Amino acid sequence: MIDIHCHIIFDVDDGPSSIKDSVRMVLEAEKLGVNNIIVTPHYNRNLYTSDRVLENFYKIKSIIRNFGVELFLGYEVFLISSMNDLLLNKNKYTLNMSKYLLFELPFDIMPISINETVLKLHSEGIIPIIAHPERNMYFVRNMQKFIDLIETGCLVQLDAASIVGTHGLTVKRFAKKLIDMNLVQFVASDAHRPEDYEIYKKSYDIVKDWVGKEYSDKIFHENQKVIITPSIAQEVNKE
Repeated sequence: MIDIHCHIIFDVDDGPSSIKDSVRMVLEAEKLGVNNIIVTPHYNRNLYTSDRVLENFYKIKSIIRNFGVELFLGYEVFLISSMNDLLLNKNKYTLNMSKYLLFELPFDIMPISINETVLKLHSEGIIPIIAHPERNMYFVRNMQKFIDLIETGCLVQLDAASIVGTHGLTVKRFAKKLIDMNLVQFVASDAHRPEDYEIYKKSYDIVKDWVGKEYSDKIFHENQKVIITPSIAQEVNKE
């Protein structure tokens, strides 16, 4: 599996507070067979803007250099407060300096201008990936609004915890609905602590039971390759 959303970097957001726990997270991921991880600390101009991200990222990479895991850098961008910063520093905030951007929205509302924002990102050559929309209760109650959003050109990433039911049955059912409708391009751990990786493989097995191995491999591994290797001359297929 290739993980494109997790909070492994210590002392920069609500992830681990020590480098020891960061390394433990990498070890737990490696046990599952995860060999490529894009670490995605929060970027929210009003809350998380740590200047220690790069320094701490390279400290972790130095310690795990002999592990069987490769780390890449990205961010989980809170789009509403950080759009101007993003457009001024596109390569800084995208996943592995690719054209793919992971962003999150508030969990209970849909910002009025979000569809226009997604179109603006496309005009700048950025392909947006919405993080864990299944946890947004506005989308759960307004499926058509969610469809309208992704039809503007927005890819979808679900959290493993949602699939196994950590966030409740309503969220799990919505996650399954999105997978059944073939609307999901990625599943990621969104891990904040070593224990979070315990459910990652379990979520793969659940999805495989729901829709089969081919689609499961696609959203846990195959689609992610385009981000890990941006030179691949293709885009993630939404079909």
